Amino acid sequence: MSYSFAGTSVLKGVLKVRFANSDARARQLAKLGDTDVNIVPLPSVMDKISAVAYLLESGFVKTDAVRKALEAEVAPKAKPARTIKVRIKPVKSKTKVKIKVDRTQATESEVDALYKAVYGNK
Repeated sequence: MSYSFAGTSVLKGVLKVRFANSDARARQLAKLGDTDVNIVPLPSVMDKISAVAYLLESGFVKTDAVRKALEAEVAPKAKPARTIKVRIKPVKSKTKVKIKVDRTQATESEVDALYKAVYGNK
């Protein structure tokens, strides 16, 4: 999306980066309770990344907090890992599995691992 205005405002103590296509957005933010509204016109229509780069280079940044907010706006955001829950019904089988192990050739830990793999526990 492209914007003609960009800046910052403070809403409930949190510094927010704002983008707009009209200077009327500043008045609207003030009506909605934002304080320290500072929205400036951009030299041309820009996307968010270009607008933030312009604000950082143009002398718009007066404090370190504003610089950090602008940099955080364009920083890649980590996507949360998706968790997929799957319910698997236990399979009831009439077939019995019998395992015969020659204990003279297998160690006890190998036998235990084999039983765990088949039955889930010893």
